[in-house]
Amino acid sequence: MDTPIENHVDGNLTYVTLRAAFLLTLDSLMRYSLSPGRLEPIGSDFLHFYPPLSGMAPQIQMECVLKTWRRWSTRQADFPSPLEARILYAATELLASLAADRNSPLLRLVFEGPQNLHHLNDHWLPAKARCLQLTRESTFSRGILHELTLSSDPQEQVLGSDSPAFEGELMEVLGRWRANTEMLTWGKGLLTTQELELVRDFFEEHAGLTE
Repeated sequence: MDTPIENHVDGNLTYVTLRAAFLLTLDSLMRYSLSPGRLEPIGSDFLHFYPPLSGMAPQIQMECVLKTWRRWSTRQADFPSPLEARILYAATELLASLAADRNSPLLRLVFEGPQNLHHLNDHWLPAKARCLQLTRESTFSRGILHELTLSSDPQEQVLGSDSPAFEGELMEVLGRWRANTEMLTWGKGLLTTQELELVRDFFEEHAGLTE
């Protein structure tokens, strides 16, 4: 059965959540370019909201965010995969966290994207993000909230997932270092021209991060 298509407001929020995840990941990559090999502090990437994925390389995180956006925005019938559902979960948690701080510079950049959605950036944004999270939990998140309460051990959380195929998907993505260069074509509608150029320049300079 196809995944229900989100309504207009939820669709706008999905765009905003994935922009937040993209921008935080881009920031992580920029820090990497300044100091390769430096360990980033815990919680510096959006996937710390879903601990089993928190060890993913930032370039692979970016690939996952852009792939999730491409598949969501083109309304793929099999969307979301178990991995994509968890990318959306972590991205929405990030947005809710950013929205709690009205002075967040990252939140300002989120709304400087190709879509003019400044009207969403109001006092109710944290509540809107939480409502979206609950809606997804009842439609296609596959019990992520329950999954995360099973144990504080990320490995046990994955083993407790109701999607056995997710274990293999998770191991594959965590074991990767080189991102797919095609991801640079997946950001249409999500990234500004300047952001896309910045990402292209970064990966041209760090060719060892892509294949």
